[in-house]
Amino acid sequence: MKTRILGKTGLNISEIGLGSAFMAGQGQDGVNRCVDYAIDHGVNYFDTSANYGDGTDETMLGVALKRKRDKVILATKVGFINPQRYRLDAHRSADQLMAQFESSLKRLQTDCVDIIQIHEADFLKWWTDDIPDDWSALIEDDKDYDFSDAPAVKFLADAKRSGKTRFIGLTAKNARLLGRILKVVAVDSVMTAHQYNPVFRNAVEFLFPTAQELGVGVVIGAPLMKGWLAVPQDAWRDNPPDWMDETFETSYFRFLDIHTETGIPMAELCIRWMLSETRQQSIVVGFSNLHEVELNLSAALRGTLTDHLNAAIEEIGIVHPLIYQGRTQL
Repeated sequence: MKTRILGKTGLNISEIGLGSAFMAGQGQDGVNRCVDYAIDHGVNYFDTSANYGDGTDETMLGVALKRKRDKVILATKVGFINPQRYRLDAHRSADQLMAQFESSLKRLQTDCVDIIQIHEADFLKWWTDDIPDDWSALIEDDKDYDFSDAPAVKFLADAKRSGKTRFIGLTAKNARLLGRILKVVAVDSVMTAHQYNPVFRNAVEFLFPTAQELGVGVVIGAPLMKGWLAVPQDAWRDNPPDWMDETFETSYFRFLDIHTETGIPMAELCIRWMLSETRQQSIVVGFSNLHEVELNLSAALRGTLTDHLNAAIEEIGIVHPLIYQGRTQL
């Protein structure tokens, strides 16, 4: 497994990382096998969150990494706070965020992570005292926010100063809004999900240039769009989902056609095409069993696609809202 330098951090991270969001269903023994296999085959980047399984994933990953902590680069996130256990305005409290982070460290069985990240930094709740009823509301273009003075920023600085993390970062599902925040909030890395793959190119348009200019590392999450860029949805041709518009339809089915013509599995096409983009340093894939880990790692080890295939996929990309997740904002 090849590695790349994550921005200015100096961290050599594997081109493929593992994300924990879908791993818990296989039980602890299954997670242990997947983690061991990945490390043995050169994966050193693992991403988790306090939100995944309400802490269960951190606990399971902590067990799997207990005697291997020195072999991996470990990232987690704060932000999806259970309102039954924390104050509703906890996103506006550096102390509350630190308490959540310290709970994550205990579950992960470590005194320090390599990267602590704000989960979904494009959400409004981080940047204003006017807490909306809808915690998933996004920041708005025509409004100013206290980006640099927000409690979340203080928390990140405190976490780094205390030695509980080596580096700090932001995550988001909106590359354009993440790029806006990145211009104001100084961090070491960003992770964007659903924003860069053979279909969606929002990160190319809105995030990569800013991150490159600032020397900020970029990690790509959810590259397979929770499965429909891994398993062909041919039924959508005759019975498309309600959210599918013409722009998305054209791009998606052109990608399916390339998969059919080449005989290369969709997930492999995605991973190998994405590896040709040097402005991102790691592609984090989820896993629910060992077979998925084996397939994704073997795809990466085959290297980038031919120039002809790269060009064919390059042509089909779109800059588009995540309508399938109910987001209409680009």
